[in-house]
Amino acid sequence: MGKISENKPAASCTGCFAWGQLPGRFCRGCYTYGQLHAVGECVGCRRQAPVDNKHGYCRLCRAQATWAIKASGKASVIEPYLRQVTCQQLFFANLQRPKNGGPRVGKAGRRVLKPPPLPEPHRLTKATQLTLFTATRDFRRFDRELHAHLANPWLVRARQAARALGEARGWSRWITSDVNRALVIGLSGYREGEPIRYSTV
Repeated sequence: MGKISENKPAASCTGCFAWGQLPGRFCRGCYTYGQLHAVGECVGCRRQAPVDNKHGYCRLCRAQATWAIKASGKASVIEPYLRQVTCQQLFFANLQRPKNGGPRVGKAGRRVLKPPPLPEPHRLTKATQLTLFTATRDFRRFDRELHAHLANPWLVRARQAARALGEARGWSRWITSDVNRALVIGLSGYREGEPIRYSTV
């Protein structure tokens, strides 16, 4: 099993259905499991897959039982949990922690090296209150007779573009009326350079 290319698309493992970047048809765990065990019918899921000699379960069923042991919060033998597996929880590949993860440190692993000191936390010199909401116009109080500015050049151009788009798309008179009303409300007080927020629309 060589190095996995970063550009390789994700796929599903043939053995345990784990999703992720795989070196081949199998994830690393299933590849190793298949090298150590012969193919047979799994006692749990009844699939034809490499099964262990002691209990007769495939790697996927063993993974489910292992997670059940971890969820129980206490160390236990795996056999009772294997018999309780009734369904499969799919997972991402290469997220399981190997039993012998990482190199040993010190003299053959007998001495643990101290971790490096944490960096000094960044301290704020001046407290500032961030803006949560910006003051915006309340469009619910818009009155066409009082607030509409139909001569606004941006509103004129927007209404012309909407009319052309409506004719090309076959808008109904109700859609045309609603779009025209929205443009009048939103652009009557618009000034060049002002941002138009999506939330405003």
